[in-house]
Amino acid sequence: MDANESEMLGILFGDGSMSRRHGSFQIYITGHKFDDSEYLIGRVRPMFEELFQTSFKVLLVKDENTMILYAYSKRVALILHEWGMPFGRKKLSHLTPALALDEVSFIRGLFDTDGCVYRKYGPYIQIQFKFASLSLLAYARQTLAKLGLHPTSITSDDTKFRFFLSRQAEVDRFFRVVKPKNRKHLRRFQDAPRKQSYRPYAYRAGIPRRSESTKPYSNN
Repeated sequence: MDANESEMLGILFGDGSMSRRHGSFQIYITGHKFDDSEYLIGRVRPMFEELFQTSFKVLLVKDENTMILYAYSKRVALILHEWGMPFGRKKLSHLTPALALDEVSFIRGLFDTDGCVYRKYGPYIQIQFKFASLSLLAYARQTLAKLGLHPTSITSDDTKFRFFLSRQAEVDRFFRVVKPKNRKHLRRFQDAPRKQSYRPYAYRAGIPRRSESTKPYSNN
């Protein structure tokens, strides 16, 4: 699988679903109609349509903050199923990619749709991966470890499993290597308060830096 196919599978594993009923096959991706609209309409929709040559329609749910991208296509659904995307509830499936893929691109799609970056306490921020599927979370954790990162152990509550990236240099490195595309994550990352002695990675032009003295993160 190439980079775009891998990222699309990560997106679907994060906030996507597939169903089949009475010969009808539906693919859909959900998000917040305000926080995720730029990402879903500006990146996910054109990527899907270019990959599969199929229209991805937009539905804004009345009286909710929900946006849905959806398509009806047996051909596309069967392709995605071959890649590892299940029909029905993802929680009940062994949810891992079925084919070799670009792992960084897959993690990008997964994080953009279902990851989180937020202030931990004081000037520290952390990244959280949290899913109902233990197999998916374990796969994501293993992939990040292969990239040289040190995610925490997996913990659980009543409904979901989670782990974190908490080392500040590794939070920066995650954004540098994975290159998330959902601007809500980029804004939270750049706007988070940081220790004055710490020089956070400035992700890209167009995302305001906290100060003019901020310098890009470096391993050197």
